[in-house]
Amino acid sequence: MQKMNANGAPLFFAAFLFRYRHIERCIEQSGQVMLEVSCDRHTLLFCEQGEGRIYIGRESHPFVSGKIYPLAPGENYQLEHDRPNALKYIVLHYDAVHMVTGDPELYTRPLFEMRDRLNGFSPAQISGMLDLLHSGRQYRTDAEYSRLNVQFHKLMELIVTRYTLPKTEQSPEARVQGTIQYVDEHYAQDISVQKLARLANLRPAQFTALFRQITGRKPLEYVNYVRIEQAKEWLALSDEPLRDIASRVGFRDEYYFSRRFRKHTGLAPRQYDKSLQRQTLVQDWAGHELNIPRTPERILFYGESAGDLLALGIPVLDHASHDALTPLDLEWTVQKQPDLILFDSSNEQLYQRLSRIAPTLMYNSHADLEERMCRVGSWFGMGAEAEAWLGAYHRRSEEMWDSVQPWIRPGETASVLVHHRGARLFVMGNIGLAPFLYHPKGFIPVSKVQDALSAGRAYKEISTDSVSQYAGDRIFVMMPESDTARMATEHLFESDEWKALHAVKSGQVYKLEERVWNMGDALTSCRLQTLLPELLNGLDVSV
Repeated sequence: MQKMNANGAPLFFAAFLFRYRHIERCIEQSGQVMLEVSCDRHTLLFCEQGEGRIYIGRESHPFVSGKIYPLAPGENYQLEHDRPNALKYIVLHYDAVHMVTGDPELYTRPLFEMRDRLNGFSPAQISGMLDLLHSGRQYRTDAEYSRLNVQFHKLMELIVTRYTLPKTEQSPEARVQGTIQYVDEHYAQDISVQKLARLANLRPAQFTALFRQITGRKPLEYVNYVRIEQAKEWLALSDEPLRDIASRVGFRDEYYFSRRFRKHTGLAPRQYDKSLQRQTLVQDWAGHELNIPRTPERILFYGESAGDLLALGIPVLDHASHDALTPLDLEWTVQKQPDLILFDSSNEQLYQRLSRIAPTLMYNSHADLEERMCRVGSWFGMGAEAEAWLGAYHRRSEEMWDSVQPWIRPGETASVLVHHRGARLFVMGNIGLAPFLYHPKGFIPVSKVQDALSAGRAYKEISTDSVSQYAGDRIFVMMPESDTARMATEHLFESDEWKALHAVKSGQVYKLEERVWNMGDALTSCRLQTLLPELLNGLDVSV
């Protein structure tokens, strides 16, 4: 039975017992390679000093003093430096025992799904607790462990308190989020910037600046956006006069409502009512269900696989992808006026922000090409076209691999290497050029790369010292656009470890431009069917 508080409201953390396991203090110098780490227990990362970034799966966050990031068993993280100074941080491991059922069980799912709620601590709040835990880490008796576990529970009390604080006690950003929810629920009322700023306990200018960062819109622009979205629902459900619908959603003037509606949608209210028949209910990769335009004209693609849509003739703004990892400029997104957004990330908070701008679908560029094309076809009513495209693509693949058989030895292995995120070295797994090479008639991954593929990993960070364990008979080296990463690649070529590789000695190394060769979208895959035979045949592929 779920735990309840005195008012009968359900409690989440009351159902757990926490058990301290281990703590370590780490100091990483700026030139030090920080490889990916896999968590086998619940983990808390505390940044004590320095500036860097943390990559958790496909998420990217700042890692600076006062930041805390929780991870669940099975999650992976990687750290990198942003400054020449050392990065100092603490890693704390613990277990969570779920006590809801009659049989206690070790809980392995995420405890803190909204990681950003734990940010903003003053280092002084937790440094003393962490020092006590670290100084007592070499416990020898049950009593010493018990004292240590008590200290750990005091720390967990502070963390759970911060995570579950009411919005009014949270950071300015969280308080602004509260006003967004207020607008969502009270859109029919009179709402002013001054009123919202008072609710957030912020000066109007500060409130407006934060609001624009979070939503991409000014506060009153967002109020009108919510009212128009609600009006769309009433138009679909009701034959009421426009003046009544306008009043229901907070507009006091039917003509002003019509002007705002046309500006937002490009259609008059009754024209939009008819256009609802041209929408499709779909489900994205994360399970969100929503109506999207059947024939969208302004699709904004945040990710790396816009070529999946372009291959089927589906229009994409700028005819290109936009980076989903760097901080998104939401005001720029609003200005692009998309009628649909595809977002290649699992960041639910950012997804919610984008969804307030236009219908948004989570995409998964790490899925295999066939799955992606079938999903795109189902979304846009182009299932037959997607099947035809895949059939033609597979036929060309068979023909291409048959044509290159004279240049490939049976059982020949291959690896794809790239420097990324600065001077960090990665071997590619199930995205980019690598899965294209690992065709049944093509190359074979070396055993350690096969392990990464079996685990569903897109890539794996490695060190120069270990490159021989991941090097195939042929090595395809991606030449990155970043000056820092490109310089690191040149340094790799000068290292003794590199010069000792069999592929290097036998002249089986291919240096290729990353933006041309290491994308996995449908259009790039088609181009590779032409480029790879030319490359293996020794022709000059200067792209």
